[in-house]
Amino acid sequence: MNEIVTERVNLFEPNVYVTVCVEITGKVCPHKLSDAVQQAFEANEATMSKIVLEHGAAYYKKLPASRCKIEIEDKNISWTELVKQNEKIPFAIDKGELVRVFIIPSEDKTQLTVMAHHLAGDGKSVIYFVRDIMNALSDTPLIYKPLALLERNLPPKGLSVSAKLYTRYCNYKWNDRFFAWQDYYDLHNKYWKTVSSDIQYKTLSAEKTEKIMERARQIGCSVNSYMVTLILKKYSKPCKAGIPVSIRQDKNEAMSNLTSGIYIRYKYDIKKSFAQNAMQVHKRITRKLKQNKIFVLQFLARMPVTLIDAALLNAHHSYCDRLAEKTVKVMGYSGKGKKDLGISNLTVIDIPVSYGDYEIKNIIFVPPAVSYSNNIIGVSTINGRMTISYHNITK
Repeated sequence: MNEIVTERVNLFEPNVYVTVCVEITGKVCPHKLSDAVQQAFEANEATMSKIVLEHGAAYYKKLPASRCKIEIEDKNISWTELVKQNEKIPFAIDKGELVRVFIIPSEDKTQLTVMAHHLAGDGKSVIYFVRDIMNALSDTPLIYKPLALLERNLPPKGLSVSAKLYTRYCNYKWNDRFFAWQDYYDLHNKYWKTVSSDIQYKTLSAEKTEKIMERARQIGCSVNSYMVTLILKKYSKPCKAGIPVSIRQDKNEAMSNLTSGIYIRYKYDIKKSFAQNAMQVHKRITRKLKQNKIFVLQFLARMPVTLIDAALLNAHHSYCDRLAEKTVKVMGYSGKGKKDLGISNLTVIDIPVSYGDYEIKNIIFVPPAVSYSNNIIGVSTINGRMTISYHNITK
């Protein structure tokens, strides 16, 4: 049984959709592309599963046929508008709808938009899913990929004494209240009645992208640290920046959520050069990766899973409980723990761009507008060009 443990925060989160828009050149038949998407669904256990809730436990259950959705759009609509419309419609994950795919044909290119619930996979796995689609489109057989989830038995090393004490306290005090699918749907509908999302993006030229990479090399920091510094420069106050971290091992390319996260707190020092600030940011990120790479997963693995649900419901004013309210603050969904921004960088996308008669021109990555960060930025690089996206929730 593939139980949902470390990724439990994604179960009741109402805005946890990972989006990738792929621009494909070549004469693409939308129906053949739709068939290719269906083959990709059937090649991944995550997209052949539904989420089951039983007395507090949540797990994936394999289905005889995928219930993920494919739509060919024949109306004049942008992919960003499609995403914004579909964010407001809860994914029926209890029935197996973990991914929605939209095909937008045009004369010179085809846009393929994959919108995945975070329980279907993270940004990296959605990219591998796109590769499955492109391989199927070019008549390359696909290999079935089973789910590969993290379990509870994460190494205890690295978990602070205070974190261990808090999880022990929660396990002792929590009343084991568990929630149902009606709570999931009610929360989602309530949340999206009062808010909308804003998605913006810009693709840099190959020359500008190379300039960023060269400048990072000259400074001696990673491109990711360079980009984080560039964004922090816009803040006049100390800023908490959350950074997702892939923890995939053994070339695991299945649709799974295998992401941890760290954060740094930094105030851009205008008295220092950009290079000096970038090195300070790089040192802090490197230190956190060395010391706390899986801290958040270790913490979640030791928490009562239904208390995590309660905390998400409490964060969105759908459940009242003192321990849940305290846990919301500890988890960073409110108060001082909330991040000023989240920056998710897929770096240089590691899949081919050519597939027979078809070619990927660009990939735009839009991370989910999660509740523990005020501003979300996504970065992806393919064909030597970097695309930066901005995803924010507006009232």
